Amino acid sequence: MAARTPTSSSRRKRKSNTWKDIDQSVKPKAMSSASERRIWMGRLKVTGAALLFVAVFAGALHFLPRLEGGPELLTKAGESMPIRVIEVESDGNLERDYILGTLDVPVDANLLSVDLDEMKARLEAIGQVESAVVSRRFPDALEVAIVERKPIVRILAQRANGETLKLFVDEQGVVFEADRMDPKIARTLPFLDGVALSKEEYGYSRIENITPLAELLSEAQAIAPHIYAAWRVVSLERDDRLITKGRGAKQVVFDRYADFRNQLGRLDYILDDCRSNRRGEIESVDLTLEDQVPVRFL
Repeated sequence: MAARTPTSSSRRKRKSNTWKDIDQSVKPKAMSSASERRIWMGRLKVTGAALLFVAVFAGALHFLPRLEGGPELLTKAGESMPIRVIEVESDGNLERDYILGTLDVPVDANLLSVDLDEMKARLEAIGQVESAVVSRRFPDALEVAIVERKPIVRILAQRANGETLKLFVDEQGVVFEADRMDPKIARTLPFLDGVALSKEEYGYSRIENITPLAELLSEAQAIAPHIYAAWRVVSLERDDRLITKGRGAKQVVFDRYADFRNQLGRLDYILDDCRSNRRGEIESVDLTLEDQVPVRFL
């Protein structure tokens, strides 16, 4: 079949399809609503930041004179905050009235004007007080929290004028006076012997190496309260020994470096055996020997 040749009409149609025939009056696509919102939000943020800067600057100019007069304003604020409540908490025997009397807070005292450090020092000057915390609780209260010393033994001393003085010792070896100690507690404590007591500027010298004795007394109270209750005197007269004196056995010698629970168990057995067999009153028991326990009778 012979090839078809383009006719003149078809050639005229193709020639008309050039870039000149394309309509050049195309309008841009309309902007979407989301794009418009982003633009407006950006403009609002810029405007808001500018307004905030102006407000901060104006506020600084307004309050600067007041800030410069801070101490005076603080004093005026304190004068308008009277103390209406004083809350007292103690873990010992000090009564609320005694603590309030020691603080001696003026009736017209103000919460911001009182000296908390001075109050704390006044409370801790009480020998029976180990530590004190005094704090403000707005708008009108003072809070006082006291930790009292826990005595383990007592000491009889004498003042320069011959007056008998009752002192107590805690597990840290601190010697202190305690006018407000519960008499029931005081009567159960053994007396301490074999120590040298000296007066210092703010009290008495600390008793060194008392930790083993504190451990012995604690163990006796826990596992053998009947033995502990019989002790009237405990002594530190020997460096390697602890000596107790009282009922049941006039003197018991403990090894301060050995297990106290074991020694107390052996002592309990000896005392019980002597009572059961009516062997008589015991003069001394020596628990420092592991294999044998020398016992002497009166």
